[in-house]
Amino acid sequence: MLRKYMKKNNPLLSCGFFLLILAVWLLPAGCANKGYPEGGPKDETPPRVVAEEPVSYATGFNKKYIDIYFDEYVTLKEITEKFIISPPQIKKPKVNLRGKYIRVEFQDSLRTETTYSLDFADAIVDNNEGNPLGFYRYVFSTGTRIDTLELGGSLVDAISNEPMSGVPIFLYEGLADTTPLKSIPNYVGRTDSVGRFRITNLKEADYRVMAVVDDNRDSKFTPGAEKVGFIDSLIRPEVLRTTVTDTLEGDSVAVITKEIFGPNDLQIRLFQEDPTQLYLANEERKQRELLTFTFSIPGRNDFSIRLADSIPVADWYFPEISPGLDTINIWIKDSTIYKRDTLYVLLDYLRTDSTGRHSPYADTLRMTFSEKKPPRQGNRRKEEKKPAVDFTAIKIQLSGEQHINRPLTVEFDRPVTGSPAGKIRLEEKSDTLYLPAEAEWVQDSSNLRRFFLKHKWQPEGDYRLVADSAVITDIYGRHNDKLERKFKIRAEDSYGSIRVEMQGTEGEVVLQLYRSDGRKTTKGDKKFNVWAEKTVQKDGIYVFDYLDEGQYRLRAVLDRNGNGKWDTGLYGELRQPEEIRYLPVELRVRKNFEIEQTFDLNTPYRGGELLRDDSEKDKPPGRR
Repeated sequence: MLRKYMKKNNPLLSCGFFLLILAVWLLPAGCANKGYPEGGPKDETPPRVVAEEPVSYATGFNKKYIDIYFDEYVTLKEITEKFIISPPQIKKPKVNLRGKYIRVEFQDSLRTETTYSLDFADAIVDNNEGNPLGFYRYVFSTGTRIDTLELGGSLVDAISNEPMSGVPIFLYEGLADTTPLKSIPNYVGRTDSVGRFRITNLKEADYRVMAVVDDNRDSKFTPGAEKVGFIDSLIRPEVLRTTVTDTLEGDSVAVITKEIFGPNDLQIRLFQEDPTQLYLANEERKQRELLTFTFSIPGRNDFSIRLADSIPVADWYFPEISPGLDTINIWIKDSTIYKRDTLYVLLDYLRTDSTGRHSPYADTLRMTFSEKKPPRQGNRRKEEKKPAVDFTAIKIQLSGEQHINRPLTVEFDRPVTGSPAGKIRLEEKSDTLYLPAEAEWVQDSSNLRRFFLKHKWQPEGDYRLVADSAVITDIYGRHNDKLERKFKIRAEDSYGSIRVEMQGTEGEVVLQLYRSDGRKTTKGDKKFNVWAEKTVQKDGIYVFDYLDEGQYRLRAVLDRNGNGKWDTGLYGELRQPEEIRYLPVELRVRKNFEIEQTFDLNTPYRGGELLRDDSEKDKPPGRR
């Protein structure tokens, strides 16, 4: 009746009635969404230790296991790598997860009258969000007292000066230098994410402190195979007492005595020793006529080779030996020999024996070569082609314009007889003609097939290399094809320069400029692309000129033995690696500008530090 009355007598009221019904119908859905949110706030609360059985820092400990209880379910993250017991045990304890608690079971007997610390690092996390407990340590003593001495410091890589994380730190009690090679350490720790370490609960004694990248996990140092770092002298931890003043209420001053455990500023540099074991590391036959033998270390090896399954043939090969004698290329000249797919060769050389001496050794090797099968041509008949002439290949290393301050590199694919001087001619363009230009040819000592052509290049000059056919002959009697290669020299104003003021120089220093923008160079190691270097013996101004645009950095090798290179250390002789100092400024080189930069060797920098130099210290170079 009411609906009928409203429709008939009051259309406006009828419409409002239905809107009210609709609002009431939608209201529960809105309230439900507001009252029951999906998910909820993220759990960022780490687990908390609520009980320990026995309690941490207990004395007279004689249990077989330890239980540690938490206020929530936990899990173990990388516990095998992160958990450390110190002093270490031959059989490492088992750490088992049991819901809201973990049990540590000892597999080895405990020493008497000894303080132990169990370091879990950040391996304990909650089960839901992975929130770490933090750096948790459990301590107990099998004696009547807890040892409280400690020491600490930092570990950096000897080459990069960057902090090294996760590296074990070994402490050995006693004076013998050979102890780390034969015994497990008395105490052990590990560096954190920024290369810091702190080893606690030590007893009073003299310790040899070492960092060892323990690859085989035997808690010992393997010379030559594992990276190592050490403190030169024995370290004795001690407690230093110092007084500080503190202001109390009413402006009264109190003098407080504090105990400082240390030393806590030990500095260790991690390095890889040069290998000392001499042996034949690799042999290969990548080309039919080429045998390559590589030794583990440079130096004298008394290498000789002969054929095992042939009548002795005189002068059957041409040797190509690296300056360090560690790589030997045998170019087989006799076609009746190199055309065989399988060769048996007898080698005589020196190798390290069980006593550590280099002794004569005879070896027989089977060296094979198989031709790559040509791609299938299908059933289509091909026109017969004349065989291509096998010329001696000449490779000229040019990418765009030639650098104004570097020699041109020419390399042959096989050893050639004689020098290319007088056979490959350098010509310089004058007006419309190419005229002969003087050039000096220098053979590369590390690759006898490579030659450097030196010339005082004229900026923006046009040059060409030319050679008539058959003027160059390799050891197989093959000749070169006719050669003509044109190239241009870059403009002088397309380069920048860096003017370095050296300070704090003592002794000989190798100042190195290296690329920091990922650009590859022809010199340097895997990480540092050294572009140029200078020998510095005193403070002063040193200029690196003719630099390509890009980012550069500077480092200085303190060359204590004056051999012009960085030398690593040797633990057996307690010899530290040579120091490298870094300038933490990235230098942005631009065309036709010179940067002025001070490098003070007395200021310690880490290789990981980097301060971008955005100041306008660069200016157009006055020498141009």
